[in-house]
Amino acid sequence: MTKNENVRLSGGIYFTLLLQARKPRKGVREHYRGESDGLSAPKMLVALLKVVIPDYNEPTATTKATFKGNTSDYKSCKISKSVYLPFDDSAVVSAFDSRVTTEYPRALSMMSDFVAGFIESGTSIKKDERLVKALLEIIEADHSIDDTQVFYIGDSGQGITKANLRSMNNFCLQSFLLGVWHFIIVNRNDNKAGKATFDLLCPPRDGAERKHEGKLGDAITRAINVTQIKDVGDVACGTLEVAGEAASNVTSEDSGASNLQPINTDPKRITVNNYGTVQNQKFISIETMNGDIKL
Repeated sequence: MTKNENVRLSGGIYFTLLLQARKPRKGVREHYRGESDGLSAPKMLVALLKVVIPDYNEPTATTKATFKGNTSDYKSCKISKSVYLPFDDSAVVSAFDSRVTTEYPRALSMMSDFVAGFIESGTSIKKDERLVKALLEIIEADHSIDDTQVFYIGDSGQGITKANLRSMNNFCLQSFLLGVWHFIIVNRNDNKAGKATFDLLCPPRDGAERKHEGKLGDAITRAINVTQIKDVGDVACGTLEVAGEAASNVTSEDSGASNLQPINTDPKRITVNNYGTVQNQKFISIETMNGDIKL
């Protein structure tokens, strides 16, 4: 996908790409027997909404048809909001932003539940790798996203600029998806802006159901390694933040040093490498308190 005026990252585009990475669905026979796999697009959107609003109320039996229509329209970037899609609610946006930047493990736990329930990963098909590459290509092609724009995609919620994304090879799936979703919720409330991009990814088919026909992600030719956090409880957050792994993922062509911008930066915090030389970029994160240094 080339960089042009039509390319925009939006909630609908993000959701469309997530659907391409969905776990295998049950066949026709199972559906005829009335068996549900729980992987429908509306179910998936509800789970994604719960990442933003943990206590989101699922549609009732009487509102499921309306929500199904909302799901289709949101995916195709025809709508930005509805009664059931409160993406324009400033309180919702503010609460999610705060959760990601100050209660990261809690936000990451919700995204981990979403990934475990819906995304196929760790298989030879490499849907998870394709998903990461597709999102990276969209972000790169979207010229409305400045190179200084920060995405909170580091393993522990560290902020990494769009410019530095180009040098990254290693991605934690849950953290990456959470960071991109956070960017969309906070910065892209106009989902309709992605309509032209959706038409590129899923061209009209004379009224028939649209199919994803693109090879989005092929433009990312460098090696991409996708891993997952097994225990969210191991993720550091707050003033004592382990940023080593994310920092080692991002390098400068000139100096080899990281330009990582971790969240919740504490002026008391310094880092040292394994030689004992003070650095500002990687290895072990420590904090000074009342003149004492605590590892």
